[in-house]
Amino acid sequence: MRKSVAPALALIQLGFLAACGGGGYGRGTTTPPPPTQMIATPGPPNVETLTVDAGPTGGVNTAFVSVQICVPGTMTCQTIDHIEVDTGSTGLRILADVPFTLTLPQATNGSGGPPMTECLQFADGSSYGSLRVADITLPGSGEHAANVVVQLIGDSTYPVPTGTITGQSACPGIAENSVQAFGANGILGVGPFAQDCGGGCAAPNPPLAGVYYNCASPSTCVDANASLTQQVPNPVSLFATDNNGVIVELPAVGSAGTTTTTGSLVFGIGTRTNNALGMATVLPEDPNSGYITATYKGIAYAAGYIDSGSNGNFFTDSSLTQCTTATGFYCPASTMSESATLQGTTATMLAADFSVANAETLFSNASYTAFSNLAGTIPNPPPPPQAQPFDLGLPFFYGQNVFTAIEGNTVSGTMGPFFAY
Repeated sequence: MRKSVAPALALIQLGFLAACGGGGYGRGTTTPPPPTQMIATPGPPNVETLTVDAGPTGGVNTAFVSVQICVPGTMTCQTIDHIEVDTGSTGLRILADVPFTLTLPQATNGSGGPPMTECLQFADGSSYGSLRVADITLPGSGEHAANVVVQLIGDSTYPVPTGTITGQSACPGIAENSVQAFGANGILGVGPFAQDCGGGCAAPNPPLAGVYYNCASPSTCVDANASLTQQVPNPVSLFATDNNGVIVELPAVGSAGTTTTTGSLVFGIGTRTNNALGMATVLPEDPNSGYITATYKGIAYAAGYIDSGSNGNFFTDSSLTQCTTATGFYCPASTMSESATLQGTTATMLAADFSVANAETLFSNASYTAFSNLAGTIPNPPPPPQAQPFDLGLPFFYGQNVFTAIEGNTVSGTMGPFFAY
C-alpha cells in the first residue's frame, strides 16, 4: 500500500502497527528452522544480518539492521544501528535524536527551489521532518545507493506546521518524532513501491494536504507536489543489481517466545543463487494499493497485507478475548490456532496459518523480545465502506521466507508488486 494515493490510505498506512505493541521481553530458545527453510548466510554481495531484540526502547517483534549514511560523495559517514526493517512502508528515515551527527544537504523542490519536508502518517501516529540527501550502504552486504532522498524525523530546524484548524497540527495523530516514541533509531522501508507516495503527490494533481511541504523558511511550510524523483524512494530500487525486492528470512520461534533471534535480509529476488523464488507461491498485489484479500472466518478483508513492520498479527475477531492491561492485544484463555486464506489479483489462494496466545502471559517473560503468536485488534480501523484491514505482521515471518517484490519488476513471469512465501 502506498501512502496517500487516496485519502483513505492515510488512515491505514502500512508499517506502524508496530508502535501499538506493548513492552515485552527473559531467556528462551529459538526453535530451529524447519528443513524446508534455508536462511542465506549474511555477507556480500546481498545479505544483511537481521536481528530481533529489544532495540533502543525495549520493544518486541521488531527486526533491525544497521545502515551507514554518508554525506554525498564523501567519506564523512555515520553508521546507525537498530534501524527497523519494514516491508510495509517505503524509504529510509532516521531519528534526529539518535543522535545523528552528520550535516546532510537539504533536498529541494527542483534546482534552486525551496527545502522540502514531509509528514508520514501511520496507523497509530505520524512523523515529521526534513528531507535530506545521502549516500547509503548496508555494511554487511555492501549494497549501496548514492544521492538518496531520506527523511530526518524530528529535525529541530523545522517545527511541525500548523493545520488549517486552529491549534491542530498539519501532521495529525500521535507524534512519533523521537527514538522513544518511534521505538527505533530509524526505519528502512523496503515495501512494494518504488516511492512513498507515487503519482498521487506529483503534478498535475493538486498537492495532497499533510504530506510533502515546500518551506520558504523553517516556520513557513506549505503543502506541495513532489515529483517521483523528489519523493523518498525505496532504497532497494536504487541498488545496481539486487533491486527488485527483498526476502525476510527469520527462523521459527517457539510458543513461549525467546530473548533474541537473528536471520537474514536478502536483497533481490531471482538475481543470484541465494535469492531464487523457488517453490514460493506468488500473491500479486493490487498495483495501486498493495493490498491482497484475506478471508478469515468467512469474512473477506480486502485490505490484507504482510508487513514486517507490525509487531503482531492485527485483525478483527470479536470471539477472541481482549487483554485488560496489554491494551489492543488478544488474551485468550488458551492458545488458539487460526487460519486465513490469502488471495492476490489472480485466482491463486494460499493458506496463512497462525496462532494467538495470551499477550499478557507472553509479556510476563520480562526479557523476551520475539513472539510467534502475538496478535491484536486493528487500531483506528477506517469506517465503512472503506476496506477493513487484515495485517499479518512479524510473527507471520518466523519460520518461513517471505518475499516482497517491488512494482515494475518481473520475477519468474510475474510483475511486481507481489508477496510470496
